[in-house]
Amino acid sequence: MANQLSSRRKANTKMVLVCWTLSVSSAAVAQTKINMEELIDQATHACEQGDIARLEELDQYIRGLIKQQAELQAQEAYLTKTLALLRLGVCKPQQPVSLSNFRGRPPNGLVLATPEKKTTVQLSTGYLDNVNQGSRHELISFTSPFNGLQIEGRLDERSLPLSSAVVGVRGAYQVIQDGGRKVSTVAVSRQEYPEASDFSNTTLSLSRKQGLSAGKEASARLGFIRDDQGNTEQRLGGSYYQPWVVTEQSKLGLLSTLEYVNYPKKPEYEAVLASVAVERLQALPKGDVSIRGGFEFDRALDKRPGGDRRKIELSAQWGGKERWAGWQPIAGAKVTYQLDAEPFDSRLYGDSTRTQRYTGVNLGVTRNLSDKQKLHLGYQYSQTQDREVKIFDQPVGNAVGVTFETSF
Repeated sequence: MANQLSSRRKANTKMVLVCWTLSVSSAAVAQTKINMEELIDQATHACEQGDIARLEELDQYIRGLIKQQAELQAQEAYLTKTLALLRLGVCKPQQPVSLSNFRGRPPNGLVLATPEKKTTVQLSTGYLDNVNQGSRHELISFTSPFNGLQIEGRLDERSLPLSSAVVGVRGAYQVIQDGGRKVSTVAVSRQEYPEASDFSNTTLSLSRKQGLSAGKEASARLGFIRDDQGNTEQRLGGSYYQPWVVTEQSKLGLLSTLEYVNYPKKPEYEAVLASVAVERLQALPKGDVSIRGGFEFDRALDKRPGGDRRKIELSAQWGGKERWAGWQPIAGAKVTYQLDAEPFDSRLYGDSTRTQRYTGVNLGVTRNLSDKQKLHLGYQYSQTQDREVKIFDQPVGNAVGVTFETSF
């Protein structure tokens, strides 16, 4: 749960969202005549809304009917394939395959001639033990710029880890068209750190997602972050998703992104980021798994300390089926390695080049309180190590949080 202005090395709170659920009455099993078309319509509706919990329950219910009703067994192959496609986000199996819904940004609406409008509000609170991503070293060695001698200095308190509670609010307004193929979003958020108020920040973002043919997807985003000291980060970018291999239970594709970043008060940090990532999505009996491996090139447009940066990333995410009295488990892990092209500061650190290794693990559970309300509890473990430039070598970080979401 940590976000930062890159120039301030600041933490960002992540909010994990999981779709709400709707129970299916078991009384339908007792009916002598099953309206399977209506049940498939309900499953299609859940798919189009991105309501994973409801879709899973309908999936199990329909599969149970197939086993119990002899007249349905002749259609078992067709129904099983249809349900598998719906679980992967193919909401209209009779049309060309398009699995963009399953990429983690499911559409929220029926296929209607008029756009659907949706407002979402999130309230969160928690605790972070390294808001500013401070160094774990109180004493560091560096070269004196005056006489060239190696000396040892003590870091000030703002460069050491600062812990704080966090309170956040986020509001988003969406216009959804063509059953979710086109989604425009405006979002505003505010995060307050009472024990580290300089790092409190406000965020504004505008985004547009466009579903294309054959499961392709394009999106654009404009974002602003401003902290309470007046430091601002501005981002403008876009992404393009190209599916490669699509089956009933999995999908493999390539995500490409390009982003421009600048900091008005620190123009030397202006940069362009380009990345490519291969994503593997797999539907399993106990939940859905996403695996991603990617490479990012961060091109410095000015005299940024360290120059250009290269980063490789490997991550995995699992979303389990609903269990434990309505709670749905979530787990994920991420590992990255980042290397600067040039020494960070040759006057102070000689030839030392920033070399960062990041490890993160997140665990959580989500429960649907009603059709439009949900509650998420989460924990995150993270650590960034740098053996070359000690000021960026951080201790283990922990964050816990609770998020309540309502939509209307």
